Amino acid sequence: MNEYSVDFKLKIVKMILNDHISKKSIMREYNVATKTQRQWVEKYQTEGISGLITKRKIRDKIPTNQEEASIESLKHEILMLKVEIERLKKRL
Repeated sequence: MNEYSVDFKLKIVKMILNDHISKKSIMREYNVATKTQRQWVEKYQTEGISGLITKRKIRDKIPTNQEEASIESLKHEILMLKVEIERLKKRL
């Protein structure tokens, strides 16, 4: 069984919810089963970021609201830049 960080899970969830990237594409790119992705999305939608923390070993720190907002903003910016890079690559 793989252990994924909260940051990684959040990245996958945001790709699915915000960028509408298919679960199959994510499965091919990151080797994460579609069932696992679906579980992460469901947990995120019902419990928020705390739903993505592994309950057996709570080793991931939950960021404060201010830290979380800053982190979210940066993650979104990075994701948008990655999308733009992919679009530009396709034009070449």
